[in-house]
Amino acid sequence: MNSPLLLLIALLLLLTGCSTFWPAQGEIPLSPPKQTQLHQLEHHQFELQLLATRGAKHCLPGQYIRLQNLYLKAREEALNGFDRDAEITLLKYQTQNAVIQKQMDWLEYHTLCLDPNYSEVELKERFLLYMSVDNQFASNKTTLLPDYQESLRYAAGIIKRQEHWHLQLIGYTDSQGNERNNYALGLERANTVKDFFVENGVDPNQITVLSVGETQAIDDNTLTKQLNNRKVEARVLVEHHAQSIHRVFDIKDWHTIRDGL
Repeated sequence: MNSPLLLLIALLLLLTGCSTFWPAQGEIPLSPPKQTQLHQLEHHQFELQLLATRGAKHCLPGQYIRLQNLYLKAREEALNGFDRDAEITLLKYQTQNAVIQKQMDWLEYHTLCLDPNYSEVELKERFLLYMSVDNQFASNKTTLLPDYQESLRYAAGIIKRQEHWHLQLIGYTDSQGNERNNYALGLERANTVKDFFVENGVDPNQITVLSVGETQAIDDNTLTKQLNNRKVEARVLVEHHAQSIHRVFDIKDWHTIRDGL
């Protein structure tokens, strides 16, 4: 290749290549957010919803707003590719979240700031909604399907903070196969859900399992109906709070009490 042609190519690269391969002056190339951070943020958004349900926006408005702002900052950093900054902000979020969770536990058992009846009903409804997700098990299988597993993770986040709840897990099957095997299959499915909860921090003493097998299967002459019969149903029995003696403190005592938590 002769020199004039080389010079022409170099000139073309100089005129067009720089704008193609390099960001404009002052711009920083953005990297896609890390998948793990996005999963973390999704979980933290769920935590904020639970805190709001428990009454944190009413009882601890300043701490809740601070926690919410940390979440929003971490989300913005992650979505814009600033992974390291998002990681630091998430650590700050987790520290603040641990503080507010401990304060909420104390307030729930020692003051009248919360409306426990209202919040508990709403938490129970939300919990049962997560437990009733469709597509739980494949035919003749006990492995949790992905969407069901994700929903159970949220359900575990609720029940492990409600130590006075008792949970019954009831395994169901479709009508395919024989009754004896289906009873065992239903029981194994219920135990699979229990094991998942225990792995995610739920006290095993809160959970009992049983099976009805195919005895309550709705007419399942189609694949869709069979899928609907392959499930674990949850029932929540709520006992009175027994974690500590209920004592009502005056609001002027809160600052002193908070410093000791």
